[in-house]
Amino acid sequence: MTLSVSLVVFGVNEALDAVRGDDQLARRLDEHFLPLWEDDVEFSRLIQTLIAAMALEKPSGLTVASLRTILKVTGGVTSRVFIMIKSLAIDAIHSGEERITDEAVATWRPTWNKHAWTVPLETAVEAE
Repeated sequence: MTLSVSLVVFGVNEALDAVRGDDQLARRLDEHFLPLWEDDVEFSRLIQTLIAAMALEKPSGLTVASLRTILKVTGGVTSRVFIMIKSLAIDAIHSGEERITDEAVATWRPTWNKHAWTVPLETAVEAE
């Protein structure tokens, strides 16, 4: 009997370096990269879907400027987009706002060291 198993590995660049450092793994695994999000309809749908999944009591109705701010702050990196929307939703619940506002997007900064990537300082000004 032959067992056939597919292996899928996701990770950051450091994980890729670890795989490349092992000759057997490097020969057996192909590298594929997720593209960065762009300012398009697909990105807008992603944000709408994520916000809907947060089950806030009020609709958020973010402007195009806010979507562009999210894209710029996160660099279009999927994990960063998820972290930012989740953090904005948590802030909205704690504040009693129960929706993600344009103002919240414009002033948001990562609060945890492990998520504190470099956030462009001019982002809030450009979004206005």
